[in-house]
Amino acid sequence: MNITPETIEQVVQEGKKIKLELFQKLCEVQEGHPGSILSIFDVVNALYLSGRIRVELGANANDAFIMSKGHAAAVQYPYLVRKGIIPKKEWDQWGCGESTLRVFANKDIPGIDVTSGSLGHGIGIAAGMSLANRMDQTTSDTYVVISEGELYEGSTWEAMLFVSHHNLNDVKIIVDVNKNMILGRPEDCLRLESIDEKFKSFGFETTRIDGHSYPDIFDGLAFLGDAEKEPRALIVDTIKGKGVSFMEDCPESHYWGALSEQKMNQMILDLSS
Repeated sequence: MNITPETIEQVVQEGKKIKLELFQKLCEVQEGHPGSILSIFDVVNALYLSGRIRVELGANANDAFIMSKGHAAAVQYPYLVRKGIIPKKEWDQWGCGESTLRVFANKDIPGIDVTSGSLGHGIGIAAGMSLANRMDQTTSDTYVVISEGELYEGSTWEAMLFVSHHNLNDVKIIVDVNKNMILGRPEDCLRLESIDEKFKSFGFETTRIDGHSYPDIFDGLAFLGDAEKEPRALIVDTIKGKGVSFMEDCPESHYWGALSEQKMNQMILDLSS
């Protein structure tokens, strides 16, 4: 895609429709992790709609996508439905009949590369997939989205050392920094900053962006795609629950909880504007 202000606006407007469709479905399902989906939605939207990630039905060499923060994995479903990878009937029946779709994605779902949910494994899995591609002389990228909470897991840092040591440039790491975790705010639990400096010390090139600014997101995805010498990480500052008035920057938005009909109506109204 030739990135112009007009094409960015097209991605923004199409993304609004997709987001609304997704949350209308979650209201039918009556479960999910809305805050975590909304924090990373804009990045995922740009990734799929820009064509930066190659995902096509029946293609020989698709790129891989690992939503390591597995509680937000449902954000992928609308795009995979549009690609024809997830059958439309699975989407239609989710929440009201037999469907393979779940809040936490798994490998039984078409187009989902990794069963995730247990935090701290995404980069390690991506490293293994990348090394296998190198051995098979297969050219494809592996995008992995991790949460800042996964930086509490030692396995994340071990995998980063491995990626850096083997110069696995086709592993594209996106860190969703929404400053909220189940346990509370990171600065109150165990300080993580400066995240970008820590990644650099592990041999990564990094850039840090506003995860809700589409010009920044497109620049950030281009930065990831141009890795040659060292592996790269894109650190995105986001807002948990972005776009829903009563969810923004609210730790409680991590879970669906007992959302009242009034709250669900307000959520849909906010996302419709």
